[in-house]
Amino acid sequence: MSPAGPAAPEAPHPQSRSLLDAPFGARPRSGASAIARVRADPRSKFLLLLVCNVLVMGVAPTGAVGLIAVLVGVLIALDEPVRVLMSYCAITAMFWGLTQLPQWRPSGLAVFLGVVAYWLLRFAISLSLGAWFVTTTRVSTLLAALNQLRAPRFLTIPLAVLFRFVPVALDEARGVIEAMRLRGYSGSYLWRHPLQCIEKLVVPVLAASARSADDLSAAALIRGLGGGGRPTVVDRLRFGSADAVLLALSAAMVALALLPAPGAWR
Repeated sequence: MSPAGPAAPEAPHPQSRSLLDAPFGARPRSGASAIARVRADPRSKFLLLLVCNVLVMGVAPTGAVGLIAVLVGVLIALDEPVRVLMSYCAITAMFWGLTQLPQWRPSGLAVFLGVVAYWLLRFAISLSLGAWFVTTTRVSTLLAALNQLRAPRFLTIPLAVLFRFVPVALDEARGVIEAMRLRGYSGSYLWRHPLQCIEKLVVPVLAASARSADDLSAAALIRGLGGGGRPTVVDRLRFGSADAVLLALSAAMVALALLPAPGAWR
């Protein structure tokens, strides 16, 4: 036997960024902490996402929107850093307070701010829940779930590309913003020259995104994403307790939105 060589240094834990990190400014997480705690089937999470989005952007009463906002906050607390949760709570609380402004101080400006905050609150809840879904769902697991549902290729392929492309595009935008800050394009320059800032941000991001799209297309062809036949399913998905909880929450949200509620609920 040959003598054992020097022990190789341990590889550092890979760092990952959540889609929620970009708007909320959280730092990269280590690979161990990036594992989702809500280990549910992507189909259950997608059903919850669909129900909450329909209710939030549809005819849901204000009380139901508040409950959905609390639910999204709980999901973020389980899978995201504390800084992301605090930022989400601050943003939703600010928009919620502005929606109540016309009742506290009736005026034209208060009504205008209340209407704008009404829609911004709903968009913030919807986008945060969608970002949580993308963050906590692996592409391979999502494709396995869609293949088990016999979903058509025109649905599975765009979703796989979207899940791969969006994090890369956000990282590219973050790098361009950091480069602009190093070159002095920050602070008062942003509001003194807004068009130039947009140009300096959009053009490099579009160029980098085009290169990333070409790389993703080549990787998809190598993996046989557009080939004939269905791929072999490696991830075995089973219905678990987390799926039961998410399905129960979806049914409860629908029931609360459809039940005739008292005046305070509306």
